[in-house]
Amino acid sequence: MRSRRTRWLLRSLGALALAGLAGTLGAGGCGDDDWPSCGQLWNPCPVVNPDGTSNGVCWGKCVPRVGLPSFSDPLLFWIGPEESEPSCEDLVADDPRTGEPQSFVPYTYARLRSVEPGQKVCGNCVCDRGACGLPRTVAANSSSSCQQTPEATNTPFNPPRNWDGRCTSPGTVPSSQVGSIWIGPISESSCEPRVQDAPPVPEGPSQVAVACLGGVIDNYCPNFVDSCMLNQQEAHVSPEWRYCTVAEEPGVRNCEAPAAPGDPPQFSDRLLFYERDFSDPRNCAPCGCVTTTPGRCDARVSAYADRACSDSALLGTAEVAGGEGDACLYVERGPALGSLSAEWEVSELPGCTPFGGEPHPRTVCCLPEPEE
Repeated sequence: MRSRRTRWLLRSLGALALAGLAGTLGAGGCGDDDWPSCGQLWNPCPVVNPDGTSNGVCWGKCVPRVGLPSFSDPLLFWIGPEESEPSCEDLVADDPRTGEPQSFVPYTYARLRSVEPGQKVCGNCVCDRGACGLPRTVAANSSSSCQQTPEATNTPFNPPRNWDGRCTSPGTVPSSQVGSIWIGPISESSCEPRVQDAPPVPEGPSQVAVACLGGVIDNYCPNFVDSCMLNQQEAHVSPEWRYCTVAEEPGVRNCEAPAAPGDPPQFSDRLLFYERDFSDPRNCAPCGCVTTTPGRCDARVSAYADRACSDSALLGTAEVAGGEGDACLYVERGPALGSLSAEWEVSELPGCTPFGGEPHPRTVCCLPEPEE
């Protein structure tokens, strides 16, 4: 942000210094004994406000220095109907050096909009329910207890991908290598969030906002903890413009605490506006799912000596429970391994509730509006 404002700052400062402003800014002029050779970049001229008070050497508006982390420099902020939206480049004032009109806040920092309560601007969030998956890995083990020992052999006998439990025969494992059958765990997937519909075309906002950033410099005001908004004094802007700072990232943020009675105003008025392009997913809260009822996945896996899952060739059946890991099917020595089948005892999908999909606000903190 500093680099963006520096270009306009240097140009504004150069114009002010070369113009020798003291002759046009009120009391205290160039050539004054107290301010010899003022008007140089290193020695700007003093500025006197219309009420006779000092404005330091700030030809502009003195405002509190922004102390909020991750907020913009002080800027001009306009709020109004869309059909009356101004352009930052349209804010002009006479260049002190040339007398010609010149834009003094040429950088458009943000273009925002209002969102009315209940107005839908982001897509709908839904949850795709999870699923139970049968074991993906099976192996014949030459030991009698599925132990992985140096002496034991382990022969893969994996069912096809996305197995639905129907009889499958990955091949044949000879009886000499079948002392037990290791069955891998059941897979359980949780609910998956997604945006069901594309973001609707937002209805016309009741208000839009424009933030315009110009030159800002510190240590030019009577109070050195203030910042000088160059050329941005009230005489150069219409009353609907406010002095504000805008959060750099979305989210509801705190503003400065209100000033105590008699103290200078702070950036304490909090406003919430929204980006205008809701087709950009960054401008809407991401979708998520909260599990309301857990799922349950329990299956029975059967192994057979032949390749057709014949009842007469059944070697045994093992129960595999979701969340409890793998299982071991103990078989008698003798027959080979030729096929597998499986069926669900329980296949209950989890219940979920979606959340998210709200528009992300941008926090704007402004100086209080002057009392009428």
